[in-house]
Amino acid sequence: MLYFIVKIWVNIALPLFTKKIRIFNKEHLKVTGPTVLAVNHPNALFDAMLVGSQMQQGTWFITRGDVFKNPKIRSILHQLKMIPMYRIRDGKDKLFLNDESQEKSIEVLKSNETLLIFVEGLCENQKELLLPLKKGGPRIMQSCWNDNVDVKVIPVWLEYSSYKTFGKTIDIRFGQPFDKTIQDSSASAAAGINAINAETTKQLLELSDNKAYDYKPLKTTMAAKVLLAVPALLGAVLHAPLYLPLQSFAKKKTAGSVFYDSILFALLLILYPIYLIIFCGVLTGITDWYGAWWGMIVLPVLAKCYVMWK
Repeated sequence: MLYFIVKIWVNIALPLFTKKIRIFNKEHLKVTGPTVLAVNHPNALFDAMLVGSQMQQGTWFITRGDVFKNPKIRSILHQLKMIPMYRIRDGKDKLFLNDESQEKSIEVLKSNETLLIFVEGLCENQKELLLPLKKGGPRIMQSCWNDNVDVKVIPVWLEYSSYKTFGKTIDIRFGQPFDKTIQDSSASAAAGINAINAETTKQLLELSDNKAYDYKPLKTTMAAKVLLAVPALLGAVLHAPLYLPLQSFAKKKTAGSVFYDSILFALLLILYPIYLIIFCGVLTGITDWYGAWWGMIVLPVLAKCYVMWK
């Protein structure tokens, strides 16, 4: 239940946080059956929220294990369909837990759901594929194929116009699905892993070609800027008491890391509804005009005007 509530709320919030989300080969958003999304990883948790919110089918995520330390947080992350994967830096005593995580991943696919795997194995704010790809994902695919689970794999490339600015343009580019026929049935498991990673690498490199996909941040025309100027200014002023402190907090807490966008978006996701209620409640108390509650709709519209103007 929590997963679907958050998914709906993320879909409502993304148009206010981004200028445009462009999706290529969007028919894959409606994919059904056991599916692995093999995704690059440039923008931390925001990547998972972005792709997962767009998929029609429920999507599970392989997530770095160190965020599961707190039992209460672990419970929430499980409800959000996150599966921990531990690295040596998390402690050698944690690595045995990866067997359980792999079993859970296979169970997800056997249940005809979607599993998102960040195939680079780490996150960097960059626009190039980090090679070589890791082997954990292919091992999960092979285990399913060996159990006659017809898992299909779809490479996905994410491209951001910026990792630090508000009102960014984002591309989600889906590649072409492939299945167990990508590997030679008579070859070794290691050769099969290499074949899976070779096809995933090939497609992700093709998908990352900005010239082929005409990638460029959207620019607002001068006429539109003039028309949007007043509502955009109102949007900036009315949201400054919330946005500026959160922006400062996110910058301070994430300095030197890749989590700025994720933290800022998560904070806005949680606190913006509260801000709207307080704003409209105070305005109603001051003016004694109950029509002030229309601000619950007007303020988000003004915020969108600022994003488009900017």
